[in-house]
Amino acid sequence: FLLFAACAASPTVVGGSGGAAVGTGGAVPPGTGGASSGTGGASATGGNTGGLILGTGGPYTFPQNKKPPFCALTTVANASSSVQSAYNSWKGAFVTPSGSGLRVRRPTNQDDTVSEGIAYGMLAAVHMVDRITFDGLWTYAKGHMDIKGLMNWQITAGGAVASAGSASDGDLDMAWALIMASNQWSSTTYLDEAKALIRAMLTHVIAADGRLKPGDGWGDTPISNPSYFSPAYFRVFAVVSGDVNWSTLVLDRNYALITAVAGTNGLVPDWTNGQHAVNQGLLPPGNYDSATYGYDATRTPWRIAMDYCWNGEPRAQAYLMKIGAFFNGIGAANIGDGYAVTGTQKSGNRNLSFIGPAGVAGMAGYQKLLDDAFMLGVQDYGDHSYFPETLRVLTMLMMSGNFADFTKP
Repeated sequence: FLLFAACAASPTVVGGSGGAAVGTGGAVPPGTGGASSGTGGASATGGNTGGLILGTGGPYTFPQNKKPPFCALTTVANASSSVQSAYNSWKGAFVTPSGSGLRVRRPTNQDDTVSEGIAYGMLAAVHMVDRITFDGLWTYAKGHMDIKGLMNWQITAGGAVASAGSASDGDLDMAWALIMASNQWSSTTYLDEAKALIRAMLTHVIAADGRLKPGDGWGDTPISNPSYFSPAYFRVFAVVSGDVNWSTLVLDRNYALITAVAGTNGLVPDWTNGQHAVNQGLLPPGNYDSATYGYDATRTPWRIAMDYCWNGEPRAQAYLMKIGAFFNGIGAANIGDGYAVTGTQKSGNRNLSFIGPAGVAGMAGYQKLLDDAFMLGVQDYGDHSYFPETLRVLTMLMMSGNFADFTKP
């Protein structure tokens, strides 16, 4: 695959209305393709009533230090230089050449690569204005797509498919990163590729009722992963795709699911069947009180915070106030790496996989939690393996005002 050159494009400003909707995909068995029919309808709703800028507008230089409309930023001094250091460290440790592209490696997992890692790297690179890394990672992703047009979620160090089928968090993050790249480098090529991913997701990872499935090989399972829900993305996907369902049916269904399983403290389970939480993906319905806020669920505050910080979504604010209060009461340095959804700590290990997203929740009104979590990121506190180091970069970008929605005018 060729690395993309900048593609000159005249400004494309897309208003908030959707055209004819292509619809959501219902239950699609593994290996099948085809577009699904669906409902058209009213204009896309959400926090972009003035229209979105797509395919042009950059470059958005680093640092942005851009305060989002509805959230605070860290007050830690020299925040952006600390983000740069964190990114450089992460890149040196985990980004490696692979064929004509680049991949994010997991040294403690037989040096494999997962789609989430590629997507996280694309998100970081586009905000750090690192086009060589962005294009190299996207090239690798395109070289490992499944027949439905989404990346197989696990690839061996040698490049073979270890686990077929997509993981929808990686799918969503790649599409978002491509939309951001279309503005960062004024390229409609990236935008067109984002549209292709969004179409594939509509067909294969959105259930008939709007629920986000864990990936494109899960059939009609009732199980979902709350930490995959990225509502700020969905608002923009509605405009990019012309399908209002992203900002209505899909948005509302997944907010309802988050509300149902979050409890009084905002701790969501790693997996849920929509009514009862389960610890592992394909277990039968379990006891809600035994479910775990673990290494999946920990990403939820970061994802939900985007929708409050950028769009002022009340449901996002309500969630962040719950989980922010919980972690603020514990204190950033005391946050462990696992909780029962009732609030009981299950593990005392401490790392930035849990501290970083908790700090992002602090952006909604808990300044001490925000600043303390960011400072622990500066110090590179705890475990230095792939996952905490990656979430260190992404959450420090967010807390410092350097993870932005480039489609905003």
